[in-house]
Amino acid sequence: MNLDKKKSLLMWTILIIAFVQMPGLALTPAINSIQTQAFPNKTLADVQTALAWTNLVSPLTSIIAAFFINKRLVTKKSVVVAGLLILALTGLLAVFLHLQFWHLILLSVVLGMATGCFMTNAFGLLFDNFEDKQRQVIAGFQTSAINAGGISMGLLGGLLATQMWYGGYFILLIGLPIAILAYFTVPSYKSPAVMKTISEKKKLNLKNIIEAVVAYVKRFNPRIFYYALLACIFMMIYGVSGGNISTHIKQNIPNVDGAAMSGIAVAIQMGGGVISGIFFGRISKKLGDMILVVACAAVFTGFMILSLFASSLIMIFIGVFITGFSLSMMLPRCTFAVSALVDKSTSATATVVALSIAPSLGGFLSPQVFTRLTLALGGNATVFRYIFVACFALVFGAIIAIITLNRAKKQKITA
Repeated sequence: MNLDKKKSLLMWTILIIAFVQMPGLALTPAINSIQTQAFPNKTLADVQTALAWTNLVSPLTSIIAAFFINKRLVTKKSVVVAGLLILALTGLLAVFLHLQFWHLILLSVVLGMATGCFMTNAFGLLFDNFEDKQRQVIAGFQTSAINAGGISMGLLGGLLATQMWYGGYFILLIGLPIAILAYFTVPSYKSPAVMKTISEKKKLNLKNIIEAVVAYVKRFNPRIFYYALLACIFMMIYGVSGGNISTHIKQNIPNVDGAAMSGIAVAIQMGGGVISGIFFGRISKKLGDMILVVACAAVFTGFMILSLFASSLIMIFIGVFITGFSLSMMLPRCTFAVSALVDKSTSATATVVALSIAPSLGGFLSPQVFTRLTLALGGNATVFRYIFVACFALVFGAIIAIITLNRAKKQKITA
């Protein structure tokens, strides 16, 4: 892959930004400490939901940012830089705001504003500035960088959580130097002017606004929403792993430091993602969308190991390692598939829908659906939770396989 100096610098900036694209992992090791020590009057689902506010605010911020980008009022560069600065601000706020439960929610909201600005638009920079073959290769590297960052955040977050539950937030201060780097290396350009909508041609009223929205949505390939749905459901499933691992270790191996061990577990899980991400380009080229089925199989296998060998720390590490494979299969495949269905005029909104709103919504719904549902069906035991979600992942993979095979069959008929 031959790149000129400017594109090479941009690629490395995108990869460095990807390094901090999963800041929540710095906080994951502290979940059990937050629930049992900082706020013992709150349930595990309450704490998971408070942290999940990041996943709800992030896509809303992305929508607002995409609106201003499409209106040519701001550039993707300015939004990315602003998001990285807000990321650093989150770490600073945690120093002063950590005593009340609403402080936890506030920090999650601010963090969501940060990721909503820089995360989606980092993908947009990839779509806008690189060719198809380059995107597929860089998408794999990008996901590996995300996982490598997750490893570092998991380890450091676990270490800091043993000292104070909010210690993981201090890692977010790294957003400041990355913002400075992005300011100097990311090209500044505005999105291409798009065809005027009905609401811009006629008097603004509800009917015209609805017609404009419908006309705009019709410009998108329907398959974008298919991959968005897959990303949403997958992140619902995947979120169960990190959201419950500290509690899982504490429940089943009470004589170890849960925060530190869960930090290591998160790092090992991301390590699995790094390895599969390195080979993503080759595997994706060979399997196509069937790689999504392999991702679901990895989750099923990993979660079953977590359940069946819950009292063995080594087996827990093996389970999360296998689970980690899935992230670098599912999300980059969805990213690549969506990138082939958009152009510069639609990339901002399409990436918000498929790569921010959908997975973020899945992350927010994960504790609402799986934690509360399994609490009702099987109590507090995380072993049952992992078994339940593993079976759900298996069914999800089977549905994807059926859809993918039917689509391939139809393409052969029409060819």
